[in-house]
Amino acid sequence: MKAHQLFHAISKDLQTEIVGRLDREHAGAYRMVLATLAAQRKLRPVFLERKPKPEQIAWVSTQLGARVNNGLAEQVLQVWLLKSQQGMLKTFLDAVGIEHKDGEVDSLPDEIAPEKAKAGIDALLSSESGDKAAVYLHMFQMQRSGGWESLTKAIADEPRLQLTVAA
Repeated sequence: MKAHQLFHAISKDLQTEIVGRLDREHAGAYRMVLATLAAQRKLRPVFLERKPKPEQIAWVSTQLGARVNNGLAEQVLQVWLLKSQQGMLKTFLDAVGIEHKDGEVDSLPDEIAPEKAKAGIDALLSSESGDKAAVYLHMFQMQRSGGWESLTKAIADEPRLQLTVAA
């Protein structure tokens, strides 16, 4: 699943949380996202900046779910995960046995054993909602071409991680 599909498939509440946190905690990045999306739609950024925050955030969330904005959606999700969800990253990496420093990994393994993949998913789901965990796991899978087969299977076997993308 690509980043724009993830944005499209997650709940409106999680979309609002992700974009709202970007606005509150990384204002420069939020303004860049807003300006990029505005330019793409041939709008002046000031037009969007004058909208009430809830409307702005809803508009940005909708735009990040569009295929044309996949790269931008990926960047937004990466910032959210790396800057705001370190606990989730650490939980998964520890359970899977991947060495890291505060959730940042220098080297990814070639293989993840099926029992480690399941342990990582179980650890995530013990503290996170299904859609938050699904976003992280799908983004983690993007770190390696084709992802990890054992993790793909473990995600598919867990009903709480299923995200549906409308056609």
